[in-house]
Amino acid sequence: MATRWGICGAGKISYDFCLCLKALPKSEHEIVAVAARDKKRAEEFASRFDIFNSYGSYEELAKDSNIDVIYIGTIHTNHVESSLLFINAGKNVLCEKPMSLSLEGCQRVLKAAKEKGVLFVDAFWSRHFPAYKFILEHIKSGAIGEVVMMQATFASFRDDAIYFDMNRGGGALMDIGCYPVQAANLLFKGKPESIVAQGSKAESGADKTAVILLKYPGGKFASLSYSAETSNGASHLTIYGSQGTIVVPDWFWCPTRVVLKENQVKYFQLPDIQDMDGMTYSNSQGLTYEAKAVRDCLLKGLKECPEITHEDSETIMYILTEVQKQLGIKYNYP
Repeated sequence: MATRWGICGAGKISYDFCLCLKALPKSEHEIVAVAARDKKRAEEFASRFDIFNSYGSYEELAKDSNIDVIYIGTIHTNHVESSLLFINAGKNVLCEKPMSLSLEGCQRVLKAAKEKGVLFVDAFWSRHFPAYKFILEHIKSGAIGEVVMMQATFASFRDDAIYFDMNRGGGALMDIGCYPVQAANLLFKGKPESIVAQGSKAESGADKTAVILLKYPGGKFASLSYSAETSNGASHLTIYGSQGTIVVPDWFWCPTRVVLKENQVKYFQLPDIQDMDGMTYSNSQGLTYEAKAVRDCLLKGLKECPEITHEDSETIMYILTEVQKQLGIKYNYP
């Protein structure tokens, strides 16, 4: 039986996600409903993807009994509120990153999911890419020895005022800076012993550029940086082991290649999406990996996704919240 999806939000990321769902076998994935605050927008979205039900409120979507899991692709200031709405209605949830703007909000969602006995997945899609799974297997094999340090940088130039609007959860940390943080968590589990962050801010109070240093037990370090003030292809991940390195040279959050010792390159082809009309984000075809992972969890009766556990989500948000404090970022949302 197909996994029946409800889509919360009719924006760009929801569009890309639905393109991927439509590319997967109909016997495995079916989009049965979409909701937006604007009924007309929901209807237009439903027409594009041949979705039977369209709603003008998220509450209506929560009441739809014909849904197995809801994908939340709304603005992130709404993520906690929507997650709690659907969880309390007994729905399984896949929520786009960041799942919250604070550790408190994250903990509220995870607690509710546990109490209601539903699946909640933090949508860090990176975790489901074959390249990430290969990296973990390569490290586990002992090929690069013990991992002692990692570096990750994400740079993406942005100059629009909305991007730095604090009333919209603006700033670079929760948009792109969270990806280096999740990469550190991929390699070094548990909370860091120390977190040090310095950065710059826009006039609105939102962050623009920052450098983060995480120290983990055993003398292991994560050096992370991000910037909305430059791009120049400066987005990469390097993992340093006692006997070698692993490099993801570009787009480490949605990678298609990994460089190993002696410049050996391992390539990973993205899924074939024939209908890519209007796809917004680079390598969005990779959202199919995430959708398949959620279906797998549901079929197995899991309440957490092995690739991004609740502990991972809480640890990542713990780090992000501490970085916010050190940079002086203050949101009015959970």
